Amino acid sequence: MKFAVSELKSLARAVRSLSAREGTALSSMLQRRQPDFFDIIDEVGMDPRCVRAHRFCSMFCALAFGYAERAAGYRLPRYLRDAIQEAAGFMARGEEAQIGRRACGYRKRVFRHVLTHDDFDEDDTAWLCTTISAFLFLVERSLGRKR
Repeated sequence: MKFAVSELKSLARAVRSLSAREGTALSSMLQRRQPDFFDIIDEVGMDPRCVRAHRFCSMFCALAFGYAERAAGYRLPRYLRDAIQEAAGFMARGEEAQIGRRACGYRKRVFRHVLTHDDFDEDDTAWLCTTISAFLFLVERSLGRKR
């Protein structure tokens, strides 16, 4: 399974329509199922200037994770801190040889199709593009390995 533009747009719309209760439930699920990823993004959420970006990232990634598990029909593995940070570094540097051409294009797709209606500052936008892309890359890669 690959996250197509239509799915990215649909997930982004879903994030924007979540109630506070739904957001809390999704955040709890992400923290429980992906503790290393949650810890990494939670560090950013400690900064009061980044609270909106942190919330958007956690909700989007939780929805994407749930969507991928439903589509696959099985539980996805936990992603370890080192793998997450490595993927984010490859994304940020655009290292096509390490992650592939499609993955390198994720940051642009996230910018164009996920963050289109949000007014995040330049730093938050860059962080969101990289972090969401790295998470989606790990999800896609783990789905490809199960086969």
